[in-house]
Amino acid sequence: MKLLGLFAFVLVLNTAQAQSVDEVIDKHVAAMGGDKYSSIKGLKMEATAQIMGMDLPSTTTIVQGRGMRSETTVQGSAIVQAIDGETGWMINPMAGQTTAMALPEDQVKMSAGQLDLTGLYNYKAKGHKAELMGEETVEGAPMYVVKVDMANGATATHYISKDTYYILKSVINTEVQGQAVEVKTNFSNFKQVDGVTFPFTTEIESPAMPGVMTMMVNNVQVNPTVDESIFAMPKN
Repeated sequence: MKLLGLFAFVLVLNTAQAQSVDEVIDKHVAAMGGDKYSSIKGLKMEATAQIMGMDLPSTTTIVQGRGMRSETTVQGSAIVQAIDGETGWMINPMAGQTTAMALPEDQVKMSAGQLDLTGLYNYKAKGHKAELMGEETVEGAPMYVVKVDMANGATATHYISKDTYYILKSVINTEVQGQAVEVKTNFSNFKQVDGVTFPFTTEIESPAMPGVMTMMVNNVQVNPTVDESIFAMPKN
């Protein structure tokens, strides 16, 4: 009987924890726009990346779960990176690469997370697992810490504000070419566009970049008309 009682206690405890993480995620989704947030099918974003003292204008177009194309102008040259389903390609004149080259499979896998515009919405159906790790104070602000084991093998730790339920910080751990990679991102300057909340300022720290890159969003279009042929790799 004692063992049965202990089992029941553990079961109740685990259930309570699962309900807690879902409650936090539900409130986060509601804060981002609720039904409107979950109905995002595409996005076009114009922004300026600030890194190493340079301002680099960029345009990114994404179709939910389908494809992504980003063009960044550096010293008059356009760097293009695209994901087309399960493949990807890049043109980088700054590295002497003036024709489209296929991206390595693990790099495509890492970038594939960008094709999901709805984040933690319906996370279980996406094959992710979430756990509420507890609470922390980050720069004086109380946060819920939610760990998500993603379907692509990466792990994301999100710091969700207890006040606004916005994600203010994310740490993603994954593997690229057999090496562990950690990408840290801070989100701020939240604004609504068509009833959907977006961070208009993003700070990214990654081993692939020197220093911290700050992305300042200038304009966002929700569910624009997109010619999906832009995702296809050019025939050189």
